[in-house]
Amino acid sequence: MQALVLLVSYIFSYFVGQADGLHLAWSRDGYQWTPVAEGNSLLIPRIGDDKLMRDPSICQGPDGTFHLVWTSSWTDRIIGYASSPDLIHWSDQKAIPVMMHESLAANSWAPELFYDAPSGLFYIFWATRLKLEGPSKQIIYYTTTRDFERFAPTQVMFEPEFSAIDAAIVRNPGSGELLMVVKNENGEQDGQPAAKNLWTVRSRSMKQGFRPADLQGPVTGDYWAEGPSPLWLDDGSLIVYFDRYREGRYGAIRSTDGGKTWSEVPAEQLQLPKGIRHGTAFRVDDAVLDKLLEHYRGTAPKPLYTDPVHGAPTDPEIVQDRKTGLWYMFYTSRRADLKDGRGVEWVHGCPIGIAVSEDLAHWTYLRDAEIGYVPDPDPTYWAPGIVDDGKEYHMYLTYVPGVFADWNHPRHIVYLTSDDLIHWKFQKVLDLISDKVIDADVARLPDGTWRMWYNQEPGGKLIAYADSRDLYNWEDHGLLPGIARCEGPKAFCWKGSWWLICDEWKGFAVYRSDDALHWTRQPGNLLQIPGMGSYDATAANHCDVVVRGEHAYIYYFVHLPRPAGQQPGTPRRDGLSPNTTFIQVAELRCEDGRTITCQRDAVTIVR
Repeated sequence: MQALVLLVSYIFSYFVGQADGLHLAWSRDGYQWTPVAEGNSLLIPRIGDDKLMRDPSICQGPDGTFHLVWTSSWTDRIIGYASSPDLIHWSDQKAIPVMMHESLAANSWAPELFYDAPSGLFYIFWATRLKLEGPSKQIIYYTTTRDFERFAPTQVMFEPEFSAIDAAIVRNPGSGELLMVVKNENGEQDGQPAAKNLWTVRSRSMKQGFRPADLQGPVTGDYWAEGPSPLWLDDGSLIVYFDRYREGRYGAIRSTDGGKTWSEVPAEQLQLPKGIRHGTAFRVDDAVLDKLLEHYRGTAPKPLYTDPVHGAPTDPEIVQDRKTGLWYMFYTSRRADLKDGRGVEWVHGCPIGIAVSEDLAHWTYLRDAEIGYVPDPDPTYWAPGIVDDGKEYHMYLTYVPGVFADWNHPRHIVYLTSDDLIHWKFQKVLDLISDKVIDADVARLPDGTWRMWYNQEPGGKLIAYADSRDLYNWEDHGLLPGIARCEGPKAFCWKGSWWLICDEWKGFAVYRSDDALHWTRQPGNLLQIPGMGSYDATAANHCDVVVRGEHAYIYYFVHLPRPAGQQPGTPRRDGLSPNTTFIQVAELRCEDGRTITCQRDAVTIVR
C-alpha cells in the first residue's frame, strides 16, 4: 500500500496594531506570503493591563492543538495564552503568571513557544528586565509545561553580556540540532553605537541549554533588526524573517548549511503582508491551511473601499443589477483632493461614484453615474437612495444648486429613473416638507406601497416621511414622531421587525417597529466606539444595510481621526488628505429579536 504523503504549507502569525489582535499569513514556498482573511484580525485581545497582542507565537502540539502566547502589555508580569484545534476557533484567553513571583520584574516581552519532543515539554520563554539600581538589562527567562495548566518554576534560560530580547528557537529536521536566534538590544553606551542586531547560538538539546560563549554574529547587516522568526523550509534551507523596524519593512536572511553562514534574501524575492510585525513562522499540513482558507472565503477587507478618484466616498447605497447579478454601490464622491477650497467647498460639487462587486465583499471602482439633472453650472449631488421595483431602478437624490463654503443653502430631493444603473433620467423635484431636505431612503411596505424617510434640516434635523403607490407621486406626512436629532435614515425589515438606523454623528441610533410607523429606540448607539483598525478609528456615519436571509450587513463610512492637538488642514504623515474617508462593512447581530448589536472589529464574512 502506498504511504499517504501530507503536503506542507507555512503559516506566519503576526501583529499590526498594538491591540488589534492576531493576524495570519500563508505561503507555499516561504517567500511569497498572503494574508489570511484579507489581513483582518482573527482574535481580539481581552487580557492584560493594556490589552495588547504583540509578538504572537504559535506552536502546534503532538495532538494537533495550536497553542498561542503573546505580549499582553508593556509592563505586565503575565503573558497571554489561548489554544485552538484549527486556527479558527479559539479558547477563552487566560493569563500565564510567568513573572508574578518577582516584584522587581518590569515586563514580560515577546514570549515564544517551542515543543521539545524528546522531553514532551512545551518551553515558554520571554525577555524580562529587573528594576534594579543602576543599569539593568533584558534577560531571557523560561518555564515549561505539558498541559498549559501547571507550569514549572521560572528560571533563567539565556543571559549573554548584552541585553537580550526576542529569542526564537528552531530544530534542524536532519541533525536534530537546535538553533536560537536572539536580538542584541544594547542601546548607546559610553559613546558606542547601539547594536540592535541578531545573533545565533546552537545547542544539542533543550536540557543542555544555550551557552553565551557559543554566540555567533551578528548575522544581520548594518541596520536595526528585531523580532526574528526562523523557519526550516522543505528545500533544506533555513530562513529567518525579521523586522527592519526603523525602515518600516521586513527582511530575511537565509542559510543553506544549517545556520553556519548566512546571506541576505533580496527584497524583490520576499513578499510579506503590509504592516507585518513580530510573530512566528511555522509549518502546517495542507489540510489545515485549506480548511482555514475555506472558512474565511468571502471575508471583506478593511477598509472595504475608498474612492480612487476623489478619495472620500460617503453615504453608500447598494443595489443588485437584475440582469448581471453584480452589486452596485453608489456613493457621494466628496472631493478630498480639492486644493485651496474654502470652508466646506470640498463637500460640494460632488458626483455620484459607482463601485461594483460580485460578492458584496470586494469592490472595484466603475465610473460616475450619469445624472440627467444639471440645472446649475456646478451641481452638487448627495446621498442617493435607490430601489428596484422589478421593472426599473428609482433614485431619490439630494441636490444642492452649486458649490458653497458653508451649509446655508437650499437643497431638495429629485427623482430619477434608470434601466441600466448608469444613465439616470430626471423625472421631477419632490414637493416635501421644506426646501432644505436631504438623505432620502425608500422601502416597500407589506401592502405593496412605498414609504420614504428623509431628513428635514430646518428646526433641528429631524426625520420626516412620505408615502407613495407608484414611486412618482408622494403624500408627505411631516415629521416622524419620537425620532431624535439625526440624519441619514435607513429602514429595513429583518428578523420579523422593522428597523430604522439613523446617523447621530456619534454612531447610529437604532429604532425598532412592528408597523414601520411607531418606533422604539434601543439603548445606546451602534458603532459609536472607534474600531481598532487605522482606517476604522472614528464613529460610523451614514449607512446602508443589505439583508441576505438571516444575515444583515451594515455598510458605513468613517472619517480619518485627527491626532490630538492637530489643526485642521495639517498634512498627514501617510500622505492622505485629512478629508479622506473610507467605507467599511460589519455584520449585524440580533440574538433576542429586539436588539441589534455589531462587533466592528470582528472578521466580516459576507455569506
